[in-house]
Amino acid sequence: MLNFRKRLWIVKQKEAGHLTDTEIADSQGTTRMTINNLWRAYKQQGIETLKDKIKGRKADKIPERVMQAIFEKRKQGYGIRAIEGLLSIDGIKVSHNKIHRVLKQEGLVISEPKKARRKHYIRWERKHSNSLWQTDFCWQEKLQCWIIAYLDDHSRFIVGATYTKIATTEVAINLFDKAREKYGLPRETLSDRGTQFYSVLGGKSAFLKYMESLGVIHIYASVKKPTTCGKLERFWLTHNRERWKFSSLQNFIEFYNYKRPHMSLDYLTPYEVYTRDLKV
Repeated sequence: MLNFRKRLWIVKQKEAGHLTDTEIADSQGTTRMTINNLWRAYKQQGIETLKDKIKGRKADKIPERVMQAIFEKRKQGYGIRAIEGLLSIDGIKVSHNKIHRVLKQEGLVISEPKKARRKHYIRWERKHSNSLWQTDFCWQEKLQCWIIAYLDDHSRFIVGATYTKIATTEVAINLFDKAREKYGLPRETLSDRGTQFYSVLGGKSAFLKYMESLGVIHIYASVKKPTTCGKLERFWLTHNRERWKFSSLQNFIEFYNYKRPHMSLDYLTPYEVYTRDLKV
């Protein structure tokens, strides 16, 4: 296989005239016809004809308006897959590979060659809104406080969230009461085995007793299986990444519930799915 370096050597030998075509061909493991064709092309087109040809199909040119739409979605904090889905809603068909290429050219994505392949999880969810609310506390290092939220499992709609300096059962119950007054009682609630929800000394915890008094079934997540409360864990990630664009937690929650399209909801907002699938 002749590469640019070998082709250049061949034409230099032809120009010098010290070797015959047969000697040049034998030294490079090729034929006299190849040598003559290469020499003829070089004389007609110059050194450019000696360069290696770029393999593969030439990349399609992406229209400027599409590129600007991609950049705008990226500025709003969306990932590549989400950008692909959101643009398709607007009638713009562009693959995630092209989106990645555009963002990479502008330095808007970071290559992670050692990033592990994402494990495949079977996603489960309740069929109707208010079937189950997930809840948990999460420490906020930036604010030096806790956040607790109740998330509707079917729609990802946040029915209640607040910051608190202490993570207690009382805080969890007070937030639940505010949420149920506004959105009604869920059929079930789900939490991990944190001390706010679970009795480590045996018997029923105060939280479990309170749920039972309201006729709500409380479920505890399996030990060492964080994906059981995966939707709430995903919300923490979204909160930590996007919350600081807003002046308050309330403003962020309003954006998350009513304006932010959710990829897992076919790019509808949590509120749209919550109200659509609320069982009367």
